[in-house]
Amino acid sequence: MADEAVTKDVETLLGAPKRAIRKMAMPLIMAMFCSSINGLVNAAWISGLGLDALAAMAYLFPLFFITVGISNGISVGASAAIARYIGAGDKNNAERTASVAFTLTVITAIVFSVIMIFVARPLMLAIGATDVIDYCMQYINVMFVFAIAFFINALMSSILRSEGSAKRSMIIMIFGSLLNLILDPIFIYGFGWGMAGAALATAVALTVATLPAIYWFFVRKDTYIRLRIGKPHFDLAASKDIYRVGIPASFEFMAISIAVIMMNVILNNNSGDTAVAIYSAGWRIFNLIMIPCIGIGAAIVPVCAAAHGGKDYQKVKAAFFYSAKLAVITMLILAVALFILADIAAVIFTYSDDMAGLHDDISLFIRISCSFLPFLGFGILSSSLFQSLGMGTRSLASTVFRNFVLIPVAFVVGISGTLVDIWWYVAAMEIIGPTVVIIWCILVLNKVAKRSAAQPPVTT
Repeated sequence: MADEAVTKDVETLLGAPKRAIRKMAMPLIMAMFCSSINGLVNAAWISGLGLDALAAMAYLFPLFFITVGISNGISVGASAAIARYIGAGDKNNAERTASVAFTLTVITAIVFSVIMIFVARPLMLAIGATDVIDYCMQYINVMFVFAIAFFINALMSSILRSEGSAKRSMIIMIFGSLLNLILDPIFIYGFGWGMAGAALATAVALTVATLPAIYWFFVRKDTYIRLRIGKPHFDLAASKDIYRVGIPASFEFMAISIAVIMMNVILNNNSGDTAVAIYSAGWRIFNLIMIPCIGIGAAIVPVCAAAHGGKDYQKVKAAFFYSAKLAVITMLILAVALFILADIAAVIFTYSDDMAGLHDDISLFIRISCSFLPFLGFGILSSSLFQSLGMGTRSLASTVFRNFVLIPVAFVVGISGTLVDIWWYVAAMEIIGPTVVIIWCILVLNKVAKRSAAQPPVTT
């Protein structure tokens, strides 16, 4: 990049792999922690509306996850492609890809919103949300009107991460989370808008949180990537580069959503909405515990993609194995802590009178699930590595395997067994799935590195 001045963030991205992972991961972990705390508090406020409202959130989760998945799919695809170009020293193509990604994001958000507004109600009814459909639709009607806020916010954060600006990405995420925390009780209870207020609080928070990124890109103009909206309007090569990872990444979120839907149906048939509420509450806790792995995985994408663009596969391996070591140690410590504090964690969802009876059930589910928490990072990190190498379909395959390996027997156990039997089965499959995937990932990484050993790294 002799012809282009690089920022300190880009220097970090292209520097020592362990330092790059730490510098990228820590701000993202902090931001995601705030985001998850926001999700927990949001669920706590909604649970104050009653058991039906909390159960509605469980049914809504797959639909929300699909929305996040499609928006993040384009964002991850763009981030990986931009970082690869930065690693290869090709700033022009990096900026072209960023501009095309913005156009694709806006178009996709509009089309997706229109479609979901029409199909959301029958979809909710099909997955068993009949008794809580009114709560579901109150949230949905607002969420998809403002879905473009999810898409733009995710893209801006990803472009910043692709050039190593993890701290700025953190600012956007934390700003949105804190604002959402403030608006939730005002919109839900102060204005009396209930579920619709929860959705509107999220949409407003994400919209306002995007403003700093707009200032950095278009007013201050101190980012490495210059984002030029509408230039080009469409570029087939850049679109393919984004979608090669983006489309499989979107389908990953959809696959997870479908798996959650199927588990909700199994649980509903076994023990009704109560089982769905327990499962949903437990996984909200686990999503908080998984933040370090998710943050490390998010750091892997730009760091390893840049090394891949520079054809430095020893750096790719060093970054990945260092990330795996960090993830396993961190998750083991957190699993032990959560096992000890399970009773306290369950209180978050059982403070209201009609939820108090579920305290012991939620606590038991949390303790059983602690057995698989140290293994969850394997799947997350593997998907991130595949995405950084442009292997979107392999990332999708690993996600599908990890999430659907537990469904068939869970169905059988749900028919003949107790709810506790289902919890133990889920724990076993959440250990086996990620373990198989990480072995596959290491084999692929070693094969790619060996095949590319004769290619000298690109000097940037």
